[in-house]
Amino acid sequence: MGRTAAVSAATSLRLLASPELRPRPAPVPEARRATATTPPAPLNLGLIDYLDAHVTEVVTHVRSLPGGDAAPAPRTPGDLYDWYIEHTAHADADEQAWRDYITERHALEHAIALGEHKAVRPHPCPRCGCWSLFWDDAGTRARCSISDCRTPDGMASSWTLARLAAQKVQRTEIWRRNAT
Repeated sequence: MGRTAAVSAATSLRLLASPELRPRPAPVPEARRATATTPPAPLNLGLIDYLDAHVTEVVTHVRSLPGGDAAPAPRTPGDLYDWYIEHTAHADADEQAWRDYITERHALEHAIALGEHKAVRPHPCPRCGCWSLFWDDAGTRARCSISDCRTPDGMASSWTLARLAAQKVQRTEIWRRNAT
C-alpha cells in the first residue's frame, strides 16, 4: 500500500514545487497608479510553507526512529517519499502503519492542493460505506452525497482527509491480515 501512495504523493509534491506554480505578474493597468515600494515575492509563500510543513513532518518521523539520523534527507521533493519508505522499512509495524498514514494523507492533501478533487472518490464514506464522497471546497472536507447519510443533528456527513487516510490504512491492514 505504501508504495502506490508514495508515488502519488511524490508526483504531487514535485508538481507543487515546480516553477510553473509561481505567481505570474499581474497585467499593468493603463491608468496611472502608484508603484509599490517593494516587489512582490517571486514565489507563493503559502505554498512554500505548505511544502516545508510536509517535508518537516516526514523528516521528523524518520529522525524519531532508532537509527534515523544516519542518512540526510533528499534534496529534491520527488525523492522524499521513496527515502521515507526506505528508512522506515525495518521499523516496527506501528511505525510502518504511521508511515502509511502520513503518506496517504499527504497524497490526498497534495491532490486537493493541485485541484484534483476527485481524489476523495476512491474512498468509501466512513459512516455509510457507500462510494459517494465528493470534495467540498467551502468546508474543506469530503462530504457524502447519500441523502440518508446524516449526522445525529441532521447535517450531511463530512470527513477530513486525515480521517479518510486513516480509514484506508486500517482497511488495507485488515485486507492484508485476512488474505490467505
